Amino acid sequence: MLPFRIAVASHCFELPLKQALEAAAAIGAEAVQIDARNELQPTELSQTGRRQLLHRLSDLSLSVASLRFPTKRAFYDSDRLGARIEAAKTVMTFAAQLKASIVTTQAGRVPNDPESAEYILLRDILNDLVRHGNHVGVTLSLTPTRESADALAQLVRDVTAGPIGINFDPAAFVLNGHDPTAALRTLHQLFTHVQIRDAVRDLDGTGVEVPVGRGEVDWDEFLALIDDAGFRGWLCLDRTDGDRKSEDVAHAVEFLRRIALDHR
Repeated sequence: MLPFRIAVASHCFELPLKQALEAAAAIGAEAVQIDARNELQPTELSQTGRRQLLHRLSDLSLSVASLRFPTKRAFYDSDRLGARIEAAKTVMTFAAQLKASIVTTQAGRVPNDPESAEYILLRDILNDLVRHGNHVGVTLSLTPTRESADALAQLVRDVTAGPIGINFDPAAFVLNGHDPTAALRTLHQLFTHVQIRDAVRDLDGTGVEVPVGRGEVDWDEFLALIDDAGFRGWLCLDRTDGDRKSEDVAHAVEFLRRIALDHR
């Protein structure tokens, strides 16, 4: 069996967090990804509350695979920049307290020119964040937006103050007209977390997210490449569109397990 660990984004169940954890355990997930802005903010839990959450997770045989930190603006956008950076650091500290080693976020579209002021600012901000990550024991993992795999790879390699990685989302590459398998080959040494989503594109260039297994991602090849890269982190099932999110992620768990059994 392929040595993958399966997590699920708790928002997919569209339930209060306590019930979402129970639903995740019921479909056989080993861990959850929690949205640290829209589901559970660091300020909402006291130290006692954090201990109770960890105890509940243990009772359900779950852990926290990662925290997701969505941002409304790019990290290099000057509007409320200081507050955005401090919020990211707070979430990274919160992740460590919940025994999660990964925080996923979108930095904003990577500027095309690596000599531009925006690119240099983004690089410097990420260096600042990864220094904080070094201190608390958490790795920042960047989710692709519309840039190419090559642009993402260059940005990650330009951040030198500590470990940083890619939250590889194959659907994001499909939706933006890129080959997810080719992107994976480019980023195979850089991804630290995998967001499992699928998508299709129409002839007119528009795209839509679909349930896992019904889109353009070749999952047999994709998972084999991940295995070849030696990845032993979390595969986090996610569904950001559709009106049957909980059913779709439950089916996705079964789908991934069938592929794993085929590779025994």
